Amino acid sequence: MNDAPRRLPPDMDRASAAMILGCQPRQVGFCVRCRGLTVRYGAHAKLICPWCHWKETATQKNGAKQD
Repeated sequence: MNDAPRRLPPDMDRASAAMILGCQPRQVGFCVRCRGLTVRYGAHAKLICPWCHWKETATQKNGAKQD
């Protein structure tokens, strides 16, 4: 099962990205890792996008299972 969040490409319209992310278009900015779009400004700002966060936690979980 693949429940990964969708990576939002940097050329996506800010208004569309904001609808997907649940924020205002002025809060949308670039992920510092993949340069995709994420909530970069405001109360719920994050440096990395949901896709990169999911990828990081999935890698950590898989690494923990191998030990």
